[in-house]
Amino acid sequence: MTVQRKQVLAGTITAILGTAIALPFAILHPALPFTILLIGFGVTMALRQRLRLPKYLMAYLTGCLVALVVLLPAVSMVKFVEQGLDDGPFYGLRYAGGVTGLQVSHRIDYRQGELLIYNREAHSAPVLAYQVNDEMRWARVMDVSQHPKYRDYLLSTIEEPTLSYGLLRDRLNFLGTWNFGTEQGRAYLWKWRGFHRFYLSW
Repeated sequence: MTVQRKQVLAGTITAILGTAIALPFAILHPALPFTILLIGFGVTMALRQRLRLPKYLMAYLTGCLVALVVLLPAVSMVKFVEQGLDDGPFYGLRYAGGVTGLQVSHRIDYRQGELLIYNREAHSAPVLAYQVNDEMRWARVMDVSQHPKYRDYLLSTIEEPTLSYGLLRDRLNFLGTWNFGTEQGRAYLWKWRGFHRFYLSW
């Protein structure tokens, strides 16, 4: 194989690996894949002698630039697939109060325990909680007013919950009643870290 072909191969591998490693971080934040790619590239180049990589600096740089270009539409696509044209994302608030006095509206078997939905009194957002053997692992107020565009809005009830399972996150599908009426909603739950965020259709 000629040196030129080796350089093309090195650049291609850099672009593919960089994109594949960085893109999943778009789930956390749209800017994170670009940060991960640049940091990873910088560290790899700094250690390339120890890693015994071929001295094709321009090929690696070109591959990194190609990965950056590919990430632009790819990150936008990831965001659109999750959110579409729906309202959000909403992150709610950590629920610090006890649930002893609350009445459970819905129970769903989930992992080692149950997801509990508490539709509370008027002017209070529902609480979504995860309980294992009477131990509350986490609880989240499904508050939309923390979003700058929806400060005067309220999600009042969550009904008809169902679950869909994924690799890193699971999804709670529901019907949510808020200022715009009753609409479809989706809440994403990390498999190991708890609540992530939710969206409401418009």
